[in-house]
Amino acid sequence: MTPSAHRAWTHAPADLELPQVHTALPGPRSLALFDRHDTQTTGSNADHKVYPLAQAARRGHLIVDADGNTFADHLSAWGASPFGPTPPSVKAAMDRAWSCHGMQISGWMPNTAAFDLVDKLVHIAPGRLTRVEYSVSGTLAVEGAVKFMREARGRPLILTFGGQYHGESTYMSAGASSDLSNVSSGRTQYVAGLVMAPYPNRFRSPFRKGPGPFDDTEVLDYLDYLLVQQIHPDQVAGVLIEPVLGEGGIHAPSQAFWDRLGAMCRRWGWLLCLDEVQTCMGRTGQMFAMQRWQGIDPDLLLLGKAFAAGGQPIAAILGTDAVMQNTQLHLGSTYGFAPAACAGALAGIELIEAGGVLENARRLEAVFLEEMRPLTGRFQQVGDVRAVGAMAAIEFVQDKRGHAPAPAFQFAVHQAALRRGVLGISQRGKWHLRLQPALTMPEAVFRDSCRRLQEAIAEVASHPPAEEASIQMAAALASR
Repeated sequence: MTPSAHRAWTHAPADLELPQVHTALPGPRSLALFDRHDTQTTGSNADHKVYPLAQAARRGHLIVDADGNTFADHLSAWGASPFGPTPPSVKAAMDRAWSCHGMQISGWMPNTAAFDLVDKLVHIAPGRLTRVEYSVSGTLAVEGAVKFMREARGRPLILTFGGQYHGESTYMSAGASSDLSNVSSGRTQYVAGLVMAPYPNRFRSPFRKGPGPFDDTEVLDYLDYLLVQQIHPDQVAGVLIEPVLGEGGIHAPSQAFWDRLGAMCRRWGWLLCLDEVQTCMGRTGQMFAMQRWQGIDPDLLLLGKAFAAGGQPIAAILGTDAVMQNTQLHLGSTYGFAPAACAGALAGIELIEAGGVLENARRLEAVFLEEMRPLTGRFQQVGDVRAVGAMAAIEFVQDKRGHAPAPAFQFAVHQAALRRGVLGISQRGKWHLRLQPALTMPEAVFRDSCRRLQEAIAEVASHPPAEEASIQMAAALASR
């Protein structure tokens, strides 16, 4: 990335295109598409209350709907499109690989495209991570990591933390994806081998009332209790943790938490697996989120989403010699590390290495905190504002004194923001609204989105919606 390209992000021209919404949502053309196709899809894909628009195109940092409305894109294909629309260098690399290799099952037929990517991953991998397992999605990478940990240690249990998201397979969505109870209800109770503690949270403690700041190492006190009362540490193969909690609201643990967790792993012989599917490849302002702290020493690290650089699906498991060298497992899939996907992923890493991307992500973090933190003093409903690189969240409460979550307020803010052209990450039943812009979004566009979001919050705060009596009721209604 050239210096001039970086300047284009941070010093946007006066004629930079900003979002414009000129119809009700959904607009008539989007509504006609919904009416036509809702009879042909599953019920969940026919629910348009969260995003009442049909995308017709993407243009730079904007999503264009079928009615010509434009929205600042803070979804980024859930992080899988980290540079906005697929960069020309990524497209060109994939085209060359298609012309050279066509489709190939890299786990069975070794090929130079896969080897080139493996060389790069081993070069940039932190710590003791020296080996690569091929995969095609974050979900499969997590499933593979669980198998690696159990095989390497010969132990049955995996420790996880509540609120994390590890994919849509029956096992992981049931056993370790509990950002809302309706995600895992009816399944968690029947999955064995996973032990869950609360995720470290300095704003909202599961052990005491009121707002923080709290000591987030208290969740490890709870884990110590489990090791005495319910399980023996020698039964545990490893720990599966997101270095930044994504779906659960952008929480980043303290250095003290990581120090103590690392000491527990060493004491009991647990493997440490970092699920960086949402946080890898620059999302947090570092190549890997773990690099925001000191002394984290993982045995496994999982890649997905942004790893594809907006190209073809790809994921990976990075591991140590001790875990992977003598494994008897074969975790490959038909499309894992397809040559064109490898070429695109490699081109994406090279874009980051050229400079400017990580710096811009850190700048977006600073802008969000500068623009949004003052809202905690202006509105009773703004409980906390958090950002880690180019992933940010606002947590809403019913009032500062009671500290009860406010999912209805959150969803109303999301809808008000959409009417102003700001498309963030929302879900009914949750009480935090997230922004996940492209790592290369111009500062001017991001700051404009923050200010439109401020207007949306002010609008909803003037007439706050009624909240359900409990989060369980709110989540249950959201799933209908």
